Amino acid sequence: MHFKTRIRSSGLSVFCYLVLLAVAPAQAERYYLIGNSLTWDTVPSRLDGDVQWHVDCGKSLPYILANPEAPCVKTSTLWPTALRETQYDIVSVQPHYGSTVAEDADVIGKWIAMQTNAVFVIHTGWAHHAKRAAEYARQDAKGKMQHSPAYIRELLAELRRRHPDRHFRQTHAIDLLAKVARDIAAERAPLQSVSDLHRDKIHMKLDSGRYLMHNAMRRALGQPPSGQGFESLEPDVRKYLDSVLATLDTNER
Repeated sequence: MHFKTRIRSSGLSVFCYLVLLAVAPAQAERYYLIGNSLTWDTVPSRLDGDVQWHVDCGKSLPYILANPEAPCVKTSTLWPTALRETQYDIVSVQPHYGSTVAEDADVIGKWIAMQTNAVFVIHTGWAHHAKRAAEYARQDAKGKMQHSPAYIRELLAELRRRHPDRHFRQTHAIDLLAKVARDIAAERAPLQSVSDLHRDKIHMKLDSGRYLMHNAMRRALGQPPSGQGFESLEPDVRKYLDSVLATLDTNER
């Protein structure tokens, strides 16, 4: 009450109060990620803002839609609860082996209906490193999901056709790995093989690979790059990966 009285009685106090309002931080944006271990390799816990996730290992989006009860990552906030109770600013979804474009679009459409204003990000994931080049080169999106630009383009086109008033983005994870492969072939990278970024046949190393994918996700969410938690990454590798990330079209929204 005393503070309000001072505001009314002093023009200076009113000015200071308005300045405080102007510089007060905006409410943190809310983010929600749905996917499997390739979503987990983007390290959601280190993203900025209010972040939740539903991560089920090795599962496709249709499986996660139909079986939400017991995801492998126990810190998950189950999607039926999360999407019903909270309106997120951005929702990331990750297609995976086993689904088709139409099936993925159907599933994502159900979640779009629950999130009336959210931007949706397609996290492309990536193939087993031994199959990466062949999948990436595939020119059509027929049949089951492959980690190719053709599949992602077709999925985004279908989503935009069905939901013309909504905004969609992608992480371009597959394009980043393709860029790395080209640089290695041209001897422009401090790596011997794309598999150097992996800790097994598909998952990313905890330093280099996850640094790349974490920052790809941050970019797709509109967040600034970060090296938090990746302090052990060799400086030359980090510098190179930063140059790879810089090739992405930052105007895509």
